[in-house]
Amino acid sequence: MHIRTLNWPQDRAAVLEHIRLVHGPGDSDLLEKWYGTMPGFDPADCFVIDGDNGEIAAHTMLIPRALHFGESTLPASEIGVVGTLEAYRGRGYATALLNRSLERMAERGDAVSIIFGIPNFYERWGYEYAVGLYLTSYESSIDIESALKAGEWNLSHGHQRRMASWLGIRGKPVTVRSFVLDDLPAVSALYRQAAACGHSIMARDEPTWRWQINYMADVGRHDNDSFLVAEYEGALLAYMRLVSSAPVNWFREDAARFSIIEFAGTDADATEALLAEAASMACDYGAERIGLFIHPACQMMEHALARGATLRSFTGAGFLRLNDLARTLEGMADTLRHRLNASRFAGYPIQLRLMTEEQSAEISFGEPGRKAEVVELAAPATDLIRLLSGWFGLDNLSPGSYALRHQDVLRAFFPKGNPKIAIADLI
Repeated sequence: MHIRTLNWPQDRAAVLEHIRLVHGPGDSDLLEKWYGTMPGFDPADCFVIDGDNGEIAAHTMLIPRALHFGESTLPASEIGVVGTLEAYRGRGYATALLNRSLERMAERGDAVSIIFGIPNFYERWGYEYAVGLYLTSYESSIDIESALKAGEWNLSHGHQRRMASWLGIRGKPVTVRSFVLDDLPAVSALYRQAAACGHSIMARDEPTWRWQINYMADVGRHDNDSFLVAEYEGALLAYMRLVSSAPVNWFREDAARFSIIEFAGTDADATEALLAEAASMACDYGAERIGLFIHPACQMMEHALARGATLRSFTGAGFLRLNDLARTLEGMADTLRHRLNASRFAGYPIQLRLMTEEQSAEISFGEPGRKAEVVELAAPATDLIRLLSGWFGLDNLSPGSYALRHQDVLRAFFPKGNPKIAIADLI
C-alpha cells in the first residue's frame, strides 16, 4: 500500500470519477463544483491510494478551517471526502489515510480538527461529538400563517403591547434589502459576534465569505433575494440568508422547501423586519412553512417563537478532536482571560493547568508578581475538547477531574454552551 499526495490538476478527472463511484452522482455533482476551489486548498493536504488498474482506490483530504472557541479562533482542519472503492474495501486503506491525515495536521500545526461522518468509526482516532449541526430528522419551523404576523403590532392590545416591549420593539423604520459586496465588512462583524456566542463556530475571512457565496450561487442556492440585510440610518443591524428553491434537510422527503439558514444581529426592529420579509417571500413561493436552521438562542428564533414557531431543541452533531492541547490553550487565552475578568475572580493570580492522557499545558492569569493559585483539571482528551468547545459543562465531567474548591473558577473559564455549525458551511 502506497499513500501519495494528489497531483493537481492532473488527477482532477480521476478524483472526480472516484467521488462519483463512492458517493453517488448527486453528491459528486456538488463536489465537482467545490473540489479544489476552496480558499487554502493544497494538494499536499489530499491523499490517495492508487488501485490495481491506475484508478484512485481510496481518497481523503484536509479542508483548511478555523474554528471559533468563544472569542478565539483556532487553526483547524476538517477531514473530508473519505472513501474507498468497493473492490478495495477491507484492506485497511481508510485507516491508513486517516493516520496520514493526522500526521499532516501535526505538520500544519492544527490545534483541533473536525469531521462529519459515521458514528462508532472515528472514535478510535480520538474524535467525539462536540459541536451541533442545524440538521436532523426534524427541523425547527414556523408555519406561514404565523410568520405573516411578523411586523404587525396592535399596541392598543395589552398582550401584543407587552410582547412587543419584551422583545424590545421600538418601531424604527428599518429597511430590508438585498446584500451587496460592500456590505461584507459589516456582515462579517455581525457573524463574528454571533460566532463568539457559539451560533456558528466556523470562522470566515473575506476570501471564504466570497468563495462560499459564489459556490452557493453555482449550486443554485444563492441569488439576490436569498441574502438580505436590515439597515437603519446607514447602519447595517442584522442579516439573514435563505434557501428558497430546495429542501435543506435531506433526511426528510417532506422537509421545508423554504428555509432561513443563517441569521446574525441583536436589534429587535431589524430582526422583526427580516422575519416579516421572509414570511412574505415564502408566501410568494407557495411555501407552507419556513424551516428555521438558526441558533435556538438567537434573536430571530426568539421572534419566531413569539409568533408560534416550533423549536427542535436537539440537533445533529459533528466530531471534534483535540490535536494539540498547548496550541489550543494558547489560542484560547484571550477568551479565557475575558471570561475570568467578567467573573468574581477578576484579577486573581491563577495558573490554569489542563491535562489529558498524553498532553498537558498551562497558562497564567492575573497580576504578575503575586503567587498564583494552581487550578488543575484532568480529563480524557475526548471530554476536554467538548469542555473547550462548550458542548460540555463542568458537570458533564467525571467526579475527581478537579478539586471541588476550584469548581467556581472553572465554571467561569468553561461555561456550557450550545456550539453549532451553520448550514451554509455544510452545503
